[in-house]
Amino acid sequence: MNVEIDSVRENPLLGRRQVKVEIDHEGEATPSREDIKNRFAAENAVDEEEVEVGSIKTGYGRNVSLTELKVYEEFDYSEELEDEASTTTETVEVTEEYDEIVSGTITEAKDAINDLESPDYEALIQAEKNNKNRTTLVDWLEGQQE
Repeated sequence: MNVEIDSVRENPLLGRRQVKVEIDHEGEATPSREDIKNRFAAENAVDEEEVEVGSIKTGYGRNVSLTELKVYEEFDYSEELEDEASTTTETVEVTEEYDEIVSGTITEAKDAINDLESPDYEALIQAEKNNKNRTTLVDWLEGQQE
């Protein structure tokens, strides 16, 4: 199991850092919250009691999971992670067309997306997250993006 930090967001009001991580668990089952907490704490010299693991999202048939950790203790990380996280959310522009596409059922959304000549999957994912945030549709869009 390999735990890689995707982004870090400071939350000084709550005295924590919100860390999005990607867990590669090739050939293994989806790891437990305890396994993720232990690995992250060991790799980043953080007390395990200072880490909370959110929901673990694994796409169907994939060996990569995503989760968000809440870390209540200081740890070193690359400042570039913070910059990358803020720039990716700013550059995605969601159009009214994409908002309308994801406003219906998942089947209707998939049909409409398949009819598009060259869909912007990042914008569609953002539109869905802003709208109903259905994991099934987000996972499908991420799969189409690859």
